[in-house]
Amino acid sequence: MMKNKHYLGIFLISLATLMLEVGLVKLFSIIQFYYFAFLIVSVAMFGTAAAGTFLYIKKLKKPLLASAILFSITTLIGFLFLNNYAFSPIEASVSYVHCTGLILYYILLGLPFFFSGIIITHILMEHKEESGKIYFCNLSGAAFGSLGVLPIISLLGEKIIFLVFITGLLASALFAEKTRKALIMVLASSLILLAPIQLNLSPYKELERALDYPESNHLSTEWNSYSRVDVVNSSFARYAPGLSSEYRTRLPNQVGVFVDGSNMNPITEYKDLGFIDYLPTSIGYNLIEKPRTLIINAGAGLDVLIALEKNANVTAVESNPLVIDLLKEEYKDYSGNIYNKAGIHVEEGRGFIKGRGEYDIIILSLAGSVLGSGFYGLSENYLLTVEAFREYYDHLSDEGILIITRWLYYPPKESLRLFSLALEVNESAKNIGLFRTWTTVTLLLGRKEFSENRIKKIMDFVEKNKFDIIYLPAEFEPNKHGEFEEPYYYESVNNLLEDREGFYNNYLFDVSPVYDDKPFYFNFFKLNKAGALYEIIGESWQPFMDQGFLLLFLLAQAALLSSAFILLPLKFLKNTKIKKKPLVFFFCIGLAYMFVEIVFIQKFILLFGMVIYSVSTVIFSTLLSSSIGSLYSRKLKVKDTSKIIIIISTLIILYYFLTPVIINSIISFSMAAKMIIVFLIIALPAFFMGMLFPIAIKSINKNLVPWAFAVNGSASVLSSVLAILLALSYGYSIVLVLAAISYLFSSLFLKRNA
Repeated sequence: MMKNKHYLGIFLISLATLMLEVGLVKLFSIIQFYYFAFLIVSVAMFGTAAAGTFLYIKKLKKPLLASAILFSITTLIGFLFLNNYAFSPIEASVSYVHCTGLILYYILLGLPFFFSGIIITHILMEHKEESGKIYFCNLSGAAFGSLGVLPIISLLGEKIIFLVFITGLLASALFAEKTRKALIMVLASSLILLAPIQLNLSPYKELERALDYPESNHLSTEWNSYSRVDVVNSSFARYAPGLSSEYRTRLPNQVGVFVDGSNMNPITEYKDLGFIDYLPTSIGYNLIEKPRTLIINAGAGLDVLIALEKNANVTAVESNPLVIDLLKEEYKDYSGNIYNKAGIHVEEGRGFIKGRGEYDIIILSLAGSVLGSGFYGLSENYLLTVEAFREYYDHLSDEGILIITRWLYYPPKESLRLFSLALEVNESAKNIGLFRTWTTVTLLLGRKEFSENRIKKIMDFVEKNKFDIIYLPAEFEPNKHGEFEEPYYYESVNNLLEDREGFYNNYLFDVSPVYDDKPFYFNFFKLNKAGALYEIIGESWQPFMDQGFLLLFLLAQAALLSSAFILLPLKFLKNTKIKKKPLVFFFCIGLAYMFVEIVFIQKFILLFGMVIYSVSTVIFSTLLSSSIGSLYSRKLKVKDTSKIIIIISTLIILYYFLTPVIINSIISFSMAAKMIIVFLIIALPAFFMGMLFPIAIKSINKNLVPWAFAVNGSASVLSSVLAILLALSYGYSIVLVLAAISYLFSSLFLKRNA
C-alpha cells in the first residue's frame, strides 16, 4: 500500500511540473519569440517519454526522493541555459551547426520533466492496481499548477522559476523518511526568492535593439498575468509608420512601450503634431468629417491621438491594461491625456465589436512589430482573418470605411493577402483601395462602392503625400513616386483579380485569404514552391527564416527522438512472451490526447484574446476533468474501453461542428464567464479521455508499465509539433478529426491483447 503522504507528493510534483511548463511558455516567448513557445510542450513530453524508457532499461529501487530533488535542481539549470543561450533562425540559416541548439533545449529544459516522469512512472509501476488514484493526483496537481501560473507570474514575474524549485523540494520532503526535518530544509531554501534574477532577452528582440541605441534608458518594467511591459527612452522609438517624405520637420519626442520584449509602439509627446497629416491612417479623416471611430489594437495610442486631433468621436480597444494605465496615469500629461479623452476598453478587438453599433471609421492599428512580421509565421492572428473582416464590414455605417496599415514587403506578400481578405468580403473590388508608402501598405475597404468624389479625395491624399496607388476602381498611374523597376505590386493585384484561384496556386508565396480555422496570417510559405524560391533567391536564401522549414526540422527531430524512446527497450527485452501490441494503444491515445489539447488551446485564443489565458484555462480544464475520469476508472474494466472510445470520438466530431458556433456566441462575455464556459465545454470529453490510460495500465504486465509510459510520452512529443504543421497546411479542424480517428484506431489494440 502507498503511504498517504506519497499521494500528496505526487500532487505537488505534478503541480510544480505544470507550473514550470506553462511558466516556461511565457518566459520563452519573452526571451525568444512567441512562435518558439510551443516547443516547451514538446520538450515536456520529451522528458516524460525519456523517463519511461529509462525505467524500463534501468530498474530503480527508491528513486522518489532523489528525483524530486533533482527536479528542483535541473529546473534552475534549464532556466539558466534558456536565459543565456539564444537560438537564432538567422544563424541557423548560415550555420546549420547552430541548429544543435534546439537539441540542447530539448535535453536541458527536458531534464526536470524527466525526473518528475521518473516519480510518476515508478509509482505507477509499483502500485498499478492504484493507477486510477495515482493518475488522479498526477492530473489534478498538474491542473492546479497550470492555472496557478496566472496570478503567480503577475506577482513574481520571472521568479516563478524559484517557486517551482521550492515546490519540487516540498514534494521531496513528502518522499523522505524524515519528513519533518526535510520540511525545515525546504523552508530554508525559500530564501532563494530573495535572490536577484534578470531575463536576458534575445538580441533580435526589439527591446534589446532599442537599448543598444546610444543614450538609451530603461525606465520601467511591469508584469501582469500574461505579459511583461517595458518602457524605454530611446531614439529607436521614433515611430511614424509610412510617414510621407513630404514631411520635413522633426518628430515629437516619443518613449517606447514594449510588450514581452517586442511589439514596440510609442507614447507620443503632445506637441508638434503636424506630422499626423502625413501618415497613411489619417486618410479616413479626409473622407469623413467628425467620424465615429473605432480603433482596434490601440497600443500606446498613436492612432487615438490622430483621431482626437481630427475631432473624431473615438472608441479605442486595447487588450493590455498595463499599457492603458501608463497613458492614463504616469504619462497622462505627456501624451495629452488621450486615454482619458477617448472611450477606452480593456478587451480583445473581436470580442468587443461583437454586438456593437456602427462606426464611420474602423482602424486596425499597426501598433507594434517595428521590425516587421518576418519571424511570426507560426503566430495565429484572429484580427486578420476572413471572419474578422466580415465582422468589421458588418459594423460599418453606410458611408463607413475600414482602414488597415501593414508593413510593406518585397516580393509582394502581405499586401496581396490583405487584398485577398478584402475580396472575400466583396468580390467586385469596387469598394477597395490599396496604396503604399516606402515602408507600409494601407488597405481601404468601404461599406459601399467608392463614389467618384471619394476616389478623388483618396487620389488627392495619396498625391499630396507622394504615396503610390496599388489599386483603385479608377484610372491611375502606378509606381509613380516610390519607383521600382516594374510596378510589381500593381501587376500582382491585377493578376490576382483576373484569375484568383490560378494566382493563388501559381504564385511563389501563399497569399490566399486565411480563416479562423487556419489563422496563420503571416505564413506565406509554400513547400511545393521551395525549389522555385531557391532558384530565384539563390545562395542568399535562408531556409530557417521560413517557418515551414523550421517545423519540418523540428518534426524530424521529434520523430527521431520518439523512435528512439519507443524502440530502445526492444534491445533490453528479456521476456519475449510479454504482449507488446497494447503499446500501440498507448501511442494512439497519447497522440490523440495532445491533438485535442492543442486544438482547444489554439481555438480558444480567439475567445480569450491572450495565449497564456487559453493555455492555462484549457490545460487546467483538460487535466482536472481527466483526473476525475481517472479516479472513476477504478470501477471500470478493459472491456469498457470500446464504449469510452466511441463516446470520446463522438464528442470530438460534435465539437468539430460546435466549437466555432460556441466561440462566436460567447466571445463578448466577461473573462470569468468565458473561463467557466470553456471548463464546462472541455470537461465532458476530458472526463472520458482521462479513463483510458489508468484502465490500460492495470491491464498490462507490470514490467511493461515504464515502456507504455515512454510510448505515450513519445506520441505527445511527436504530436505537439505535428499538430502545428498539419494546422498550417489544413487547419485545426482536420487535427481534431485526426484525434477522433486515432482514438478509434486505438481500440483495435487493447481489447484483443490485454
